Amino acid sequence: MENSSPIFAKPPSDNISLEDCEFYHVMDIPGISEPTEGIWDLRKGVDDYLGHVDFKNKTVLELGPSNGYLTFHMEKLGGNVTSIDVDLKKKNRDVVRSVKHNWQEELNMFMMEERRRRNAYWYAHKALNSKSKLIESHVNDLPAEIGMYDISSICAVLLHIQNPFLALEKMLSHTREKVIITEPGGFSRIKSFRNIIRNLIRKTKLSPEVPSMTYLPRLGKRPFVWWKLSPEIISNMASTLGFEKNTITYHKQTVCGRNTWFFTVVCERTVPIENCYYD
Repeated sequence: MENSSPIFAKPPSDNISLEDCEFYHVMDIPGISEPTEGIWDLRKGVDDYLGHVDFKNKTVLELGPSNGYLTFHMEKLGGNVTSIDVDLKKKNRDVVRSVKHNWQEELNMFMMEERRRRNAYWYAHKALNSKSKLIESHVNDLPAEIGMYDISSICAVLLHIQNPFLALEKMLSHTREKVIITEPGGFSRIKSFRNIIRNLIRKTKLSPEVPSMTYLPRLGKRPFVWWKLSPEIISNMASTLGFEKNTITYHKQTVCGRNTWFFTVVCERTVPIENCYYD
């Protein structure tokens, strides 16, 4: 599809300034002498974060680019990237509608912040001379013209989605080869002395790790985080959807200036897409 297709978004202006932007990720951008500010700094561990997948000459469908750090990194590695992010006009972000909390005000505040992050995406897009494309849509409502992609990337997104299985189904129904799914967590799985002892006890006295999702919304918390997901439940969901071969890795990334554990599940398609009964 050409960039002129109506399903692809365009920048709101050809002259977006740095003052119009908010960077979620630390980025090195041509024309700026210092890296941008940002609460996430994936620069040292980005290959771990993306599961060491080879993007050369691959089409990539990315869910949730924010200001585009991963988008432009995958493009630098040879990928032809199309990203999906919320429609700012429709405010189609999954928000926890607690009856005791003014979630409408929180959603309006988030959209103001998101507009500045979207400006940052377009600012970096222009500075990097990027050919990547953006679709403004909820993942549940992807346009029929979206087509097929070799690889899907869903990084630190499923925890923000009300129905993560449906989101996976929508993405994987457009994916030929493999999907990269990264989520926070995994500290207890690392090979440290403490965890070796813990796992020995678990093997002898406790049940093994089981697929799990923990419901996280609590009064007083921002209403945009729904779930803590285990690697096993992500693997099981992907297997149900025709991606039965998987690898799980654990790594640290810098978030808010602290080392934070993440896991990445790379799942490969084993059931030919023509044999899959997707919704």
